[in-house]
Amino acid sequence: MLARLTTTLFRPIDIAWLVVARVVVGFLLAMEMAGSLALGYTREYIEPKFHFSYLFFSWLPHWSPPVIIGLHLGAIAAGMAVAAGWRYRWAAVTLALCYTLLFLAEQTRFINHFYLYCLVAAMLALMPAHRAASADVRAGRVLPADTTPAWTRYLLLFQLSLVYFYAGLAKLNADWLMARPLTVWLAPKATYPIIGELLGSAAVPWVMSYAGVAFDLLVAPLLLWRRTRPWAFGAAMFFHISNVLVFGLGTFPWFSLLITGALFFPPDWPRHLPYLRRWIAARVPQPTETASTLPLQVPRWAPVLLASLGLYAAVQLLVPLRHFLYAGDVHWTEEGHHFAWHMMLRAKSGSLSYRVVLPNGDTDIVQPTTYLTRRQVSKLIGQPDAILQFAHFLAEDYARRGLGPVAIYADSQVQLNRRPNRPIVSPTVNLAAEPRTLGLYEWITPEPPLQ
Repeated sequence: MLARLTTTLFRPIDIAWLVVARVVVGFLLAMEMAGSLALGYTREYIEPKFHFSYLFFSWLPHWSPPVIIGLHLGAIAAGMAVAAGWRYRWAAVTLALCYTLLFLAEQTRFINHFYLYCLVAAMLALMPAHRAASADVRAGRVLPADTTPAWTRYLLLFQLSLVYFYAGLAKLNADWLMARPLTVWLAPKATYPIIGELLGSAAVPWVMSYAGVAFDLLVAPLLLWRRTRPWAFGAAMFFHISNVLVFGLGTFPWFSLLITGALFFPPDWPRHLPYLRRWIAARVPQPTETASTLPLQVPRWAPVLLASLGLYAAVQLLVPLRHFLYAGDVHWTEEGHHFAWHMMLRAKSGSLSYRVVLPNGDTDIVQPTTYLTRRQVSKLIGQPDAILQFAHFLAEDYARRGLGPVAIYADSQVQLNRRPNRPIVSPTVNLAAEPRTLGLYEWITPEPPLQ
């Protein structure tokens, strides 16, 4: 079985698809960071007095403003270099590193596509995507190639299919099936020109909710089947372009659409596409032999690669399911929400303040806006782990000023998907004394009932 798997993964296939994927990914990831700079998102890293962190990465330093700007500029330059295939290996590693460091620098900046971009950039760093139609080939830094091992395509196919499937699986919950999140998000868009009246109708959130479930769960299988592939890709075009018109979402809809087309069609598809085929023909030689007759080249490090791919696949399959280990609704508790491809499933709003009880019995009321940006506060309100992190920060801040030790209590009122308001954490628990852990936080209140 191992021999058969090795043969399948290292079978040479046309490199044309990988060239297009390299150009698309490099360019769009550069544009994403350019947009972040232009829209001033760097403020989320520079202005706050406290930065939220992922549990296992709390040891990372808080980067200075020049470093944050440098990481953005580095990602832009590296993305363009990846697209051009210039010093490709260094560029791809730099792109993955810049994205990952920015991703880890501020937890409240978590967006599923930001996480996906980190993964895809790291994957590209492993692939020989610069062996054709690249500056490295023209400069003689690498030998040209007309094929690439099949594992390069299967790895990206696996990752994208998994994102689609888990996004659909996550939508099989009561709130989504009652169209609650989309009802919340579409209501303000009723003022849009041309499409506003349609978006404001009562039926559209229901149609979009059920169409979204069906699309996410079925699109990958239908794209893999040759007979349904054109129809499924047409549905993908409609889905992602609709997201651009309704939600914007930056580069993500374009990335999803273009990478879907690059992966699910046969590897030589760019050779048959009008306008693109001339560019490909001039820069990417046609494989001299068919896939069945090309010699199989298995490197000595193949066992290491196979083990690494197996481990990676296991992590990606299991981590999104970890929220089933926790009691309660993940969209309320947020325990297991990150890295699970839970996309646009909950709308939370409310208020939060902290009661700081000093050793002499006096009480201070602290508003998070004193220390945080508006975006941080909007994320903090509905995330118990973030509420705990900020309570620890307040305790340390009072201690630094010689006012500790203090007790910290959170007074919150949170609404989830138009359910009734209620505190998301117990107001009687001293959060300063509660440890941050992967375990269940007993001080999170039960989710509000559906009505």
